[in-house]
Amino acid sequence: MKEEKGVLIVAHKKSNGAKRYAILNRVKNWEGWELPKGHLENNDYRETVKIELEEELGISRDEIKEINDLDKEISWNYEKNSKKYKKIYQVFSAELEKDSVIDTTKNPCDEHQNGFFLNYEDAKSLLTHKNNKKLLKFFQDNF
Repeated sequence: MKEEKGVLIVAHKKSNGAKRYAILNRVKNWEGWELPKGHLENNDYRETVKIELEEELGISRDEIKEINDLDKEISWNYEKNSKKYKKIYQVFSAELEKDSVIDTTKNPCDEHQNGFFLNYEDAKSLLTHKNNKKLLKFFQDNF
């Protein structure tokens, strides 16, 4: 089984004193809602977070206020073309500027149709995967 490393990001901003979470509507390889994520670049997790925020959300580096390693790992298995893979993703949070806006039109891989900053309940209700929902709840309850 081939292992792939990457990052999963709880990207958030404050709007009127409340947290709003970034979620994306995925259309490539499968359809549904997810948190931002991506393959590890240059064996540098923090740099990968910045790259993925820019590629997937259209967020510039100067809009990132803070990146934190949540000291958690999410993993899952999948099969593609009769080959088995295991994804092992480190979890980070990224606080963004309050006026940050998601723009998926510049995503080089066309993975996402659109994305939104939503309150916890709305974000959780849209997320497709249980591991994303659990992670969002963990973050909401602890940070």
